Amino acid sequence: MKYKQNKKSKYKTCVTSFYHEGFNWKVVVPTIIYNYLKEKLEECPPFKGFKMDNALYFLSLVISIPAYKKDKVYQNGFIPMNSTRLKKKDSNYNKYFDYFEQIEILESKNHSKGRFCTSYRYNWEIINFEGVECLDFSIFEMTDKFLVKNLLKENVSNEDCPHLSKWFNDGLFLDFDRLNCDLQSEFCYNKCSLSYTRLNTVIAKAYKYWHSALMLKEQCFRISRKPDSDNRLHTNLTNMPSKFRPYLTYYGENIKSLDIKNSQPYFMVLVLESLSNRRILEIINRVYINSDIGTMLQKLKETTSSKAFQEEFESLKKAVLVGKFYEFLMPLFTDIYPDYDGVFRKKFYDSNTGVAEIFEFSCKRDLMKKLTLQILYTPLKRPSKEYLIFKKHFPLLCECIEVFKTTSNEKDSFKLFPKLLQQIESDCVIDTITKQIAKINPDMPLWTIHDSFCTAQSWFSVLESMVQEIFLSYSQGILPSFKTELWCNNDECLKVA
Repeated sequence: MKYKQNKKSKYKTCVTSFYHEGFNWKVVVPTIIYNYLKEKLEECPPFKGFKMDNALYFLSLVISIPAYKKDKVYQNGFIPMNSTRLKKKDSNYNKYFDYFEQIEILESKNHSKGRFCTSYRYNWEIINFEGVECLDFSIFEMTDKFLVKNLLKENVSNEDCPHLSKWFNDGLFLDFDRLNCDLQSEFCYNKCSLSYTRLNTVIAKAYKYWHSALMLKEQCFRISRKPDSDNRLHTNLTNMPSKFRPYLTYYGENIKSLDIKNSQPYFMVLVLESLSNRRILEIINRVYINSDIGTMLQKLKETTSSKAFQEEFESLKKAVLVGKFYEFLMPLFTDIYPDYDGVFRKKFYDSNTGVAEIFEFSCKRDLMKKLTLQILYTPLKRPSKEYLIFKKHFPLLCECIEVFKTTSNEKDSFKLFPKLLQQIESDCVIDTITKQIAKINPDMPLWTIHDSFCTAQSWFSVLESMVQEIFLSYSQGILPSFKTELWCNNDECLKVA
């Protein structure tokens, strides 16, 4: 393993990156973890056949998995490890994790009755340390070709979206030094205040931010799409914190994006207005494959064709199409108001952790965004107070939502509704609009962030015009509103914009 030390900042080097230069493969491990492992390898020799590259890859999953799933919360910081996927990387994976627990570098929470994977987290209670840590990096070359081959096999193929994936190339540049200088506080945390018994959100956020920044800096691009899930394109950009946008350029040119406003409510409106649309029906059949789709569609059409539904739905639909849905919701929830410091705080149940957690919002509109996801996506067994308030105002709309959530006999049938909306979004954005744009303008740099279209600033006027034109055709006239954003934070480029 060849070691390459990058220029250090005034802070201690605290995180390490490992990569194979030929395959451009990198993994990230906190340097304190790497140093602890090296010490323990001398004190407690590992099993025969132990490979350092494989050990570092497995240890990296504790921060890479949550970094790639930035909106997911893991109960008490334990990250589930899928044994089938681990076995594909190394058939002796269990020996590594047994050794990690033996030397107390990881601690685990066992799966329950075969339903859940064993979960792991770094054992900070044993690896105790003090002071303030600011994330930096070192680089190592990985040399185990068998491991890299298996990693590439699972993570780097993306033949489905060449019109988008080809723009993840040398031109995509993150100004890491400027980002690190401007956002230093985002990469630091006080280690004296860490809790070892539950997830510490500060350290989790620091690791996610740093992991995302380093992967972009090193141009270690990850692209994946799962047709049997949300069918969205997941890339470094979709996992990137929005704060990083001003530091990302393409061959020196700023990037500009066009976002669909109120996207999830919009695609709900589009579905309910397009129940006879062939393309939408194909997606419904794909998502609800083992369900009584005929009965479901009959119920939906009977409800949505009624005069009562149209009268109830009209004002909400209008708010969504003009991009003011969250403002539209605000007056319905008169009991939601800020605390003494002007911050809105509210408990939301998290199905990932199994508990209700308090979230903070700077304004009521931001809280409404979170509330919208709860209304659309949570199960019906124990409807929240807010859902019942919404249902009081929109009983027929909720009747339609409940049809979508209860048609399937699957245990988690309520999850099929968000899956449907995400599948329609990806069909619209990835398989229709961007494909047509790329065909007509093959030289236009083009990326997506789920409901957002992105290109170099000089191409933006072309992108904006074509998105609206193709969207109008796809939606059969039910056009959403859009928001533009120039990825820039200095006065000069903002003046040019």
